[in-house]
Amino acid sequence: MRRLTRAEYDNSVFTVVKNPTAVPMAQLLAPEDAILGFTTHDRLQVTSLLADQLDTIADQNWAPVALGNLASEYECAASIAEEDCARSFIKALGARAFRREVLPEEEADLLALWRAVRKEAEPKKAAEYVIQAVLTSASFLYRTELGESGGKAGQVVWLTQREIASALSFAITGGPPDAELLAAADSDKLVSADARETHARRLLKTKASQVYLERFIVEWLGLSGLASINKNNQVFPDFSAAFKDSSSRETMTFINHVVTNEAASVKELLSANYTFADGRMSEFYGTSSTPDGTLGRVPLPANRVGILTHASVLTTYSLFDSSSPIRRGKFVLTRLLCREVPPPPPSIIIIPPAVRPDSTTRARFAAHTDNPTCAGCHRQLDPIGFGMEDYDGLGKYRTKENGLDVDASGSIEHANGKFSFKGGAELARFLSSSEDVADCVPLQLFRYVMGRDEDTVDAATLADMRTRFRADPKLKLGDALVGLVRSPYFVHRRNP
Repeated sequence: MRRLTRAEYDNSVFTVVKNPTAVPMAQLLAPEDAILGFTTHDRLQVTSLLADQLDTIADQNWAPVALGNLASEYECAASIAEEDCARSFIKALGARAFRREVLPEEEADLLALWRAVRKEAEPKKAAEYVIQAVLTSASFLYRTELGESGGKAGQVVWLTQREIASALSFAITGGPPDAELLAAADSDKLVSADARETHARRLLKTKASQVYLERFIVEWLGLSGLASINKNNQVFPDFSAAFKDSSSRETMTFINHVVTNEAASVKELLSANYTFADGRMSEFYGTSSTPDGTLGRVPLPANRVGILTHASVLTTYSLFDSSSPIRRGKFVLTRLLCREVPPPPPSIIIIPPAVRPDSTTRARFAAHTDNPTCAGCHRQLDPIGFGMEDYDGLGKYRTKENGLDVDASGSIEHANGKFSFKGGAELARFLSSSEDVADCVPLQLFRYVMGRDEDTVDAATLADMRTRFRADPKLKLGDALVGLVRSPYFVHRRNP
């Protein structure tokens, strides 16, 4: 049982009320927390606050919208008994909302609600109450992956065909299955891995899938908090609300381009020699700008490569008044290489070294972390972060800091040894071709889609995802998703 995220809620409501262009309302709901870096995890709950918010939105927003779109479903011709029309309306509405057929007890409950309202009001009002009830029900708010009934305790069972359709659609688009996928489910065609792949590749071409993959990249790289970033203006005079907006638009436009025009290629994401900048960011990077200064595609200078050298990313993994080798090193280790970095011992007080006008950031942090208790982790973190010191805390390229030469030499341990580099651009080029990154990205995608950490039983699924992901040198996210939905583990569950 998995609760819908806010984005999944909006996508699902659009399907229920038959209005794909409706204004999203989920931003009015309490935000999700993140586990393993993702808000799509399977521990989301319906708190009392969220329940109140869902009820209010269903009452004030969605039910009135749906009444106009669904009039042909609840309005009844004079030649047909009204309760027969009400039953048909409940079954059609419930099937879209619950992603399966409406159970007899659900139909009875909703029909009882219809009758109670109908005693005092017109059919339109009864329909409105039924819509509210459906959009606040557990069967709508939770996706089920319970499997076919009748299996013994501990037995591995197939998911139902409708559950497979739902799981596949949410895995590719972050929303409920469309008519074509439901028709395949009702014809028992989703037993075949080839059929699941066909539908997955069809859905990967949709706008919904592109938005879903863009959201994955943002959460995977930890960029959800761009709007809340703040910096010390005395240290970074370039920082302003306008700069924050420009750097954020640059990164989001670039991500959108990679997903929609480069088939969500991770290789392109990490190694592109261009970006999408306005006049402010072009000047900041020291590159040419578009003729009219508006946001457009521009070449990156030689000291920048791909999204890792975007100002928004470098700013995110910095401190209020300086860069942060530790944050940047941890970002690369955990997000791109999937290596765990344990928290510091409780006895260690985590206070970054104070900024000094007579020292470089590297020198301050090297002395600060030269502690035997911390050495184990910092031997992995520091060499990566130090190699990105050619960018300050706002992401501006530099060769000097406080009049002193910047040492941006670094190293990174990988499956086949150690790679030494100088500067963030060289690190980005290495990571774009790294076998370790090619192993990590499918795992991060698995966590995002499945809503949980990997387990021993997932080894075969992950192997399939990685094989398909690596088959194309562009490292396309869609190929990894195809590997996931083809896996027998994707369509089976073990009974409690």
